[in-house]
Amino acid sequence: MKKSLILLALALCAALNLKAQAPSNDDCANAVNLGIAPTCDTTVIYSNDNATLSVIGDENNPTCFNGGIPSRDVWFTFVCPASPLDFRLTLTGEGLNSIVNPQFAIYRGGCDFNDLFELDCVKADLGETSVFLDVMGLTPGITYYIRVSDYSLTATPNSGDFTFCVGEIPPVTPITEGGSTQCSGTLVDSGGENGDYGPNEDYVFTICPDQQVACITFVLDYYNIEYSDFFDADALIFYNGNSTNAPVLAELTAF
Repeated sequence: MKKSLILLALALCAALNLKAQAPSNDDCANAVNLGIAPTCDTTVIYSNDNATLSVIGDENNPTCFNGGIPSRDVWFTFVCPASPLDFRLTLTGEGLNSIVNPQFAIYRGGCDFNDLFELDCVKADLGETSVFLDVMGLTPGITYYIRVSDYSLTATPNSGDFTFCVGEIPPVTPITEGGSTQCSGTLVDSGGENGDYGPNEDYVFTICPDQQVACITFVLDYYNIEYSDFFDADALIFYNGNSTNAPVLAELTAF
């Protein structure tokens, strides 16, 4: 009986050690190759559970990371094609074991000590599970490195599962164009990304993707509607259909 208990204890220890193994891309030299951009396979789930700090140079910590030290970092690479040269890097937390407070940096160079140069980095807002970064003017044929970690306010890790995509930057479309068949993008008013809309405007914009979708997700990042008087206030109205005769889903006004 004593020998059986010893064997059982050894088996449990082996199982625990196996579970605590670091990810295969724990170090820069073993980065997961995502391929030639654009590249996005959302069926592949990655994780930084049990990852350890990579020391890549004297200036080791990404400039924008919360807490400075990327204690649980994992690595990816992708190659920039001949065109396009601008991409959106998107990390999306997945499932019940989703990463929380993700952050990542993009580098150019190699994995030798002090051989990586940080191009840019991004961190999610606290409590968020997804984050993206737009990178512009990359060099054709060059391999770029991505370093992913999480941030925790306490000693408890926020590591977990996620997908990672290198996609084209969605187009920015002004409402004056009347509609879009794109499957993603940014809609702005007649003033563009940095200006205001003008007086006496009345535009209808129809979103009708050219690919079949179950539903359309519209995220309103920001709006500032002018108030003139109670009977003539500006409004932003959403319709459940392809015309203003369709049922109203929501209406935003200044009062």
